[in-house]
Amino acid sequence: MYFRKSEDVAGVDVGSRFIKSVMLQRGRSCPTLKSFAIGSVTQRSCHDFQAKFEKDRHIVQVLQDQLNPPPQTVGISVSGPQVLLKILSLPNMTEKDLRAHLALELDRYIPLEVQDVVWDVYYQKGTVFLKDGKQENFLVVAKREFVEGRIRQFEDQGMKVRFVDVDTFALVNMVAYNYGNEGAWLIVHLGPTGILLVIMEEGHLVHFRQVSYEAEWYGDLLDRVLLSHETSDEGYQLGTSETLLLQQFFKETTDQVLETLKHFPDMPEKAVGSGVLLSGGYSVVEGLSAKLADSLKMPVSLVDPFKKIVVPAAMQQDCRFQKAAPLFGVAVGVALRGVVSS
Repeated sequence: MYFRKSEDVAGVDVGSRFIKSVMLQRGRSCPTLKSFAIGSVTQRSCHDFQAKFEKDRHIVQVLQDQLNPPPQTVGISVSGPQVLLKILSLPNMTEKDLRAHLALELDRYIPLEVQDVVWDVYYQKGTVFLKDGKQENFLVVAKREFVEGRIRQFEDQGMKVRFVDVDTFALVNMVAYNYGNEGAWLIVHLGPTGILLVIMEEGHLVHFRQVSYEAEWYGDLLDRVLLSHETSDEGYQLGTSETLLLQQFFKETTDQVLETLKHFPDMPEKAVGSGVLLSGGYSVVEGLSAKLADSLKMPVSLVDPFKKIVVPAAMQQDCRFQKAAPLFGVAVGVALRGVVSS
C-alpha cells in the first residue's frame, strides 16, 4: 500500500508555493527536531518539460542543501486535484471485509478508471463512527501517474520514498501526537489553494471539507502582506484598502468554519476545552485568530507542530524557524509516522 506507516524518514510536504520538510530523530520519550527545510516552489508551465525537470530537481535540492545530514529515505504527503478523499457510509464490517469489498467494487465509488489509481482506506471501528446504523470510513484515492511521478522526483535524486500520506491524515496525526487524543479539535489549514477544514475527535478524523476561496486575489494580497511583514523591522502597516480587503478574507474564513460546524451542532460545546487550531501559510496573517475567536466564541490559536517535540535552543532562536513553524504541520505529521510507534 502507498498510504502506510514506516520508520526513520524525513517528512516532506510539497505545497503549491513552498516545500517544507523536517528531520525527526527518535528519542526515548519524544522525538527531537534534527533539522528543517523550507524553500519556494517556482510556478512554471506544466507543458515545459525542461522547466518541470528543473523544478523537480530543485524540490529535492532544497532537502539536500538544508537537511543535515541529507535524508536517505523520506515520507511524503500528496494533495490537490489528483487526490480524492471520500467518506464511505457502509454497513458495519471488518477491515478485511471492507478492503475485499473495495478491491472488487472500487469503480462504484470513484469517477476514475480503477487501473489508473492507487487507493487505501482509513478504517474506523467503534460506535462513535456509526451513523444511521452504518459505519463511516474514509477512502483515499490518488492518480497513479501523479503518485509515481512524485516518488520519482526523489528517487531520481538518490532518495528512497518509504511511504506516501495525504495532508488531512498528516494533520490529524500531528495534532493527536502534540495535543493528545482527548476531546474534539477543529483544524483550519489555510494556504494558496484554499481552506482544508478537519474535525477530529478522540484522536480520529470524523469530518473534513476542502473549499476554494471565492476571491482569486486573496493570494496576491496575503503574499504581499506576509512578505512585507517579514522584511520590515518596524512591522507592516496596512493601508485602508488592504485593511478592507483583508476583512473580506477574515469573513470568508469565518463563514466556512461556521458552515462546517453547522453539520456538527454539538461540536462547539465539545471544542470549548480544545478549540480551533490554525495551520498553513495564511494562518499567520495578523488578526485572523482574534477575529475567529470572537466570532466562534471558542479558543483559537496557531498550531504548534513541535509542542511535544524537542527543538534545540539554536533552532528555537532562529527567526526563520519561528516565523515558519505553523507551516510545518503536514511535514511533522508525516515524519511522526516514522519515529513514533502507533
